[in-house]
Amino acid sequence: MLKSNVDLNDKEEYATLLLWDFAGDEEFYHTHQTFLSPDAIYLVVTKLNEADDKKAKDLFQLWMDSIHCYSRLEEDRNKSDVNKRTSDDLDPPIVIVGTWKDALICDVEEIDDTCRENILKYTENISDDELGHIRQEYFISNTEDDPSVFQQIRENILNLARTMRTWNTDYPLKFIQLEKRLQEKKKVLPIISFQEIQNIAIDTPQPLNDEELRLFLEFHHEIRALVYFNDLPSYIILDTQWLSDVFRCIVTAKKFSAISIRNKNKWKELYSRGKLHSEVLDDIFRKSESIFSKHKDHILNVMEKFDIIIRPNTSETQRDAGDDKPLYYLPCMIKSEPECDIYEMFNVTENVCTKSTWLCYMFRFLPPHLMNHLIASLCRKYNVAEVVTKEQKRQIALFRSSAVFELQKTTKLRKLLIMKGPNVIQIQIWQFGKQVERGLFKYIADFVTEEIIKLISTRFKMSNVRFELKWECGQTKPECVTGSFDLSEDQEKIYYCETCTTIHTFTGEWSDLQHKILSDSSENVPRSNLYIESSSQTQTTVQSTKVHVRVQAGERVFSNVNERATGTAISTGFTEEEINFTKMGMIALNIFADVLYDLLKPDKPHLRPRCECDITYLYQEHRKLNKHVPSNSNHRRCPPGPWGGCWQDFKNTDIAIGDDIERIRLTRNELQHSQIFKLDEIRFNELSNISSDLLKRFDRHNTPTKLYTDHLKDILAKTISREEVKSIENEISGMKIEVEIEH
Repeated sequence: MLKSNVDLNDKEEYATLLLWDFAGDEEFYHTHQTFLSPDAIYLVVTKLNEADDKKAKDLFQLWMDSIHCYSRLEEDRNKSDVNKRTSDDLDPPIVIVGTWKDALICDVEEIDDTCRENILKYTENISDDELGHIRQEYFISNTEDDPSVFQQIRENILNLARTMRTWNTDYPLKFIQLEKRLQEKKKVLPIISFQEIQNIAIDTPQPLNDEELRLFLEFHHEIRALVYFNDLPSYIILDTQWLSDVFRCIVTAKKFSAISIRNKNKWKELYSRGKLHSEVLDDIFRKSESIFSKHKDHILNVMEKFDIIIRPNTSETQRDAGDDKPLYYLPCMIKSEPECDIYEMFNVTENVCTKSTWLCYMFRFLPPHLMNHLIASLCRKYNVAEVVTKEQKRQIALFRSSAVFELQKTTKLRKLLIMKGPNVIQIQIWQFGKQVERGLFKYIADFVTEEIIKLISTRFKMSNVRFELKWECGQTKPECVTGSFDLSEDQEKIYYCETCTTIHTFTGEWSDLQHKILSDSSENVPRSNLYIESSSQTQTTVQSTKVHVRVQAGERVFSNVNERATGTAISTGFTEEEINFTKMGMIALNIFADVLYDLLKPDKPHLRPRCECDITYLYQEHRKLNKHVPSNSNHRRCPPGPWGGCWQDFKNTDIAIGDDIERIRLTRNELQHSQIFKLDEIRFNELSNISSDLLKRFDRHNTPTKLYTDHLKDILAKTISREEVKSIENEISGMKIEVEIEH
């Protein structure tokens, strides 16, 4: 394709092409999401002569499912531009290429029909929605290479590219100049220091300041043109294919590895248990390109960011005495299963332990990498439990499709079992020496739910992945769990268990009474989440009615922010996550509300006093005024009109005032919809960066007496008191919530 006859100077007709060739070995599947994007065109290549092979059909379905995760069903169905696509077309588009046409046994005049029949075999279990991604099929011979077929594919890709939402998007001239310089740099070096890229940005005809450079890097990270993280700013990876090659060196099929005789036992642990010793890393980098070794530390940090490798919290028994070298695990390389029944391994018997019911996250399609990322999140928060093997060796309980975590580090009386089944993630808690009661495990259910939603919506922006929450009797064998019951606050206390063929009392350990009181006082308005499906949802088009519910009265919180704190939150029993939530709540409830108020006041002279205005009211007034309209409104998820949408709808380069108004709303909503009043460090840093950027822009526009960014610095540096934590929690709980009820 790169050798086709195109006029590279014709900027109106041709665009930059990033071409990816994904590795096909199973070990690589869990690295693919690093590079998948909703704004790509996918060529799914399959062998026509293997249409009856189950493994080939499963792999084809895996790719179709994975790509479908990034579709925008509602957005595509509401597109009115019939000149570009039909109503049944879904993005991202897929072109199917069937190879080995020459290996099919049939008459020459029947070859095309036979090819189509074999492609139909591949797609027989694909849903109608997923079939909407397919734009064209091509059949290629491996011996009679007809150039015209490849030319047709090239032209089809170009025509499809013109229909993509990113085609012909406005792009700052400054970015183009820097991009050209970096493309030249990439030919020499695949990785570059931040200092060097700063120097290049200053040396362009239209220099970029630090904020513009960060926008440039974040935008190009989002489209997979480079790899950049705010909290790993030392280096920027210019050549993402080079990063893929690095992954290939570590996450590789056994037949490609050069195993060191000296470290053969450690290599064996890598392939059986996914255990990556520092000596194995040394072997890998020693036999790789010298530039890999030079940037080893940064490469490992990036792989940790992508959860390709993880460093679980473990006890010192996992290391040799005096060994302080880092020990990693590769979830995708873990082949081993528990050597006996998981309950037997941990002595989970009826007389010493109470098992919770199973909490089940039921997916229509479970992305293959989601379980690994969830395990990585749990590893960062909890210690992985340990077991003693038959050889009397201690090892951590990380297995191919399951893991066990210590929820109580000191006493080890409470453990979490997480397992993956066909399109389900299921968790169970083992409580030793204590009766299970209502709401006892709500905190872990909230954490796991929040992490799954975060992975889907924030990390990988998979706009078409949904799950339902179900539960099942805890006596059900793990492999037999199907999620028999809907998780509902109206659950009857007594139920018949088909597993035990007897009557049980429903404990409700995953929830608490507070939510039932809330739903009763709110006229049964559901607290919904975009990524959680109701079991009663229909697939038909529905209308929405917005209902405003006042849960409880709230007061402005920020009045005592500059008063001397009565003690740190940590010392009074609050966690870092709770402190993060409190600080972000202060930012949203006070600074953001001040921003919207100051912005609105010149256009609304008789605006009510600031103390009577919250974000919900101010946002509604801005929508009515319709002066500061968000950019790229035709891409919003919530038609009609330019307002609304979710985080995925906003690019880093969308910096209109209306875009920042929507970011304020989204931040407020994220806090308001949280059920656990906690914010982990990664998300807190992300929201802090978003807040800092938009407040800088409002400082320039609103020119407040005291800069909003100075208020932000005060909050971020502040010692949080117990009273402030509880006050923010009450205020967030008491905010007016805007709910869409489908009927």
